Amino acid sequence: MTSLASVPMREQEIPRLYAELAAIGARVEGRRVPWRFGTPTPEELLVLAAQASRKEPRLLWALVELLAGSYDRFNPLVLRRALARARWPATMGVAFEFARLVVRSAEMDDVARFVLSGVRPAPNERYFLGTRAFAGRLARRDAEESLAEYLRWGYMSREEPLAKELTTQAHGTLARPQRMNLLHRLGEDTKEFALSDYLEALRGRASRRQATRDLATAPFLVRSGATRGAKYRLRSGLVG
Repeated sequence: MTSLASVPMREQEIPRLYAELAAIGARVEGRRVPWRFGTPTPEELLVLAAQASRKEPRLLWALVELLAGSYDRFNPLVLRRALARARWPATMGVAFEFARLVVRSAEMDDVARFVLSGVRPAPNERYFLGTRAFAGRLARRDAEESLAEYLRWGYMSREEPLAKELTTQAHGTLARPQRMNLLHRLGEDTKEFALSDYLEALRGRASRRQATRDLATAPFLVRSGATRGAKYRLRSGLVG
């Protein structure tokens, strides 16, 4: 088969990848169009999907769901060896991070640790290629408010590839620096805001207790009002 390092995958080959993933249990549909990758093993398909997801975001959702529901059907050693031949191996790290949010088990952690042993993070890149205008507002937010699950593997994105069919309340994670960036943006976008506004912006990616602590310790915010009805705004000179 063509090397697993041959990425990004050609656009006309994506339907075939979906078809192959469906054959191993992914909840997707595709077409068996010609492609360069021969007859890959299931583990090689996972690696192909992880890398192709940088151009086709829906693949990351499908891969996370497949790992969460069927990780024990794949051979960890074969997957690790396939990943060693990949151009973007850290993409699999991202997929496992989100799958582990769904399947919180020591066994899943052990599998992920073994498969990803020796994989280095990417050099601080946007995860998804060609989906944002370069240096645009959304690209800036991706960089400043990136989820920890991407950052651990050297990527930046705010996308949560967690399908509602997984019947989970799992969310991606925002570390403190990214939460502070989100808070500062909230202050730029609104004259003043309350705890409820910050919780809405967080979308479950931090607890109410953590959000309250953030508001109390953010050095660029000024508070007014009583505890229950407190409002927050940026300090003078910090807007913009």
